[in-house]
Amino acid sequence: MNRKVLSILLIGLLLITYLNVTANISSAASLPATPPSGYDRVQNNIPHGQVSYINYQSTATNSQRRARIYLPPGYSASSKYSVMYLLHGIGGNEDEWYNNGAPNVILDNLIAAGQIQPFILVLPNGNATGNGVSDGWENFTKDLLNSLIPYIEKNYSVYTDPQHRAIAGLSQGGAQSMNIGLPNVDKFPYIGGFSSSPITKQNNQLFPDGGTKVKANLKLLFLSCGTADNLIFSNNRVRDYCKTNNIPCTEWLLQGYGHDWTVWKPSLWNFAQMACAAGFTSQTSVTPTSTPTKPVTPSPTPTKPVVTSPAVTTGDLNNDSVINMADVILLATKFNAVSGDGKYVAAYDLNSDGVINMADVIIIASKFNTVVS
Repeated sequence: MNRKVLSILLIGLLLITYLNVTANISSAASLPATPPSGYDRVQNNIPHGQVSYINYQSTATNSQRRARIYLPPGYSASSKYSVMYLLHGIGGNEDEWYNNGAPNVILDNLIAAGQIQPFILVLPNGNATGNGVSDGWENFTKDLLNSLIPYIEKNYSVYTDPQHRAIAGLSQGGAQSMNIGLPNVDKFPYIGGFSSSPITKQNNQLFPDGGTKVKANLKLLFLSCGTADNLIFSNNRVRDYCKTNNIPCTEWLLQGYGHDWTVWKPSLWNFAQMACAAGFTSQTSVTPTSTPTKPVTPSPTPTKPVVTSPAVTTGDLNNDSVINMADVILLATKFNAVSGDGKYVAAYDLNSDGVINMADVIIIASKFNTVVS
């Protein structure tokens, strides 16, 4: 089979994939919604992020604590990332989400489809027990604010302003997201509670000033729960307070569902997209953290030079003043290239997310047959 035939087949495959992807992409206005089939299954033909353990010293427990961290495909210390802290349920730990909820797979698939921008996900142990600690769940607030977040911001290439920080969780972790996030909404403007219970703080503790601070800082409050969940009363309490006090709140009720992963995984899929649409991953002029002083990327540092030609935002890759199939053909030659490998060319990475994929094809397709002056 000659190169011309191969090119035609590749272009056909790209266009078919593009049509399938765009048919399934959910706009922010249509969310929350039921995810498409396969949203939580590994796709071998897309770039994958890396999941590893981290160990940090906690002043709240006076001990070393462990968490998991997800770095998105193409993670680079030369870029800056937002951070979402995702909390487990009672009886779980830093492994629960990874072992049961496929959060890395869900985010990989969303990134590859161009539905979210890459961000870092941290999976902590929300039960910060230690000598002299009477309530490990309550103590986690100190651990998170005073130890874990500073560790992440020191060792990874992330933004440190609150506009790039989110918190969410399932069951007990959802309750912690409410207990921690709402009183500290100036630190967590994006808050997600999936089947949140038990929310131990009363409304006057969650909203100590009647909601004034929340209204001034909140970007997204997302509450989800199955209607057959016996613990739905906690969700309802926060929802009702928000309604009464005109606090923006998105509630997603899954009819007939209970207290399990069939609620929590779709909730993460929705929350990630809605947070990004609300500004969680927006690129701003906020001064980010300095370059980490020690290597933290699990993969080895690339030995091949990265091409740093200016990114072309028009999609006219061959500079012939028109965006057409010729540009798609050029982009196909670099498909699935990730920043740091020899195949990657920055000019083809139209959304500057560190990977050349269907999201870049979509950008070209949206401007097809446009004449560029």
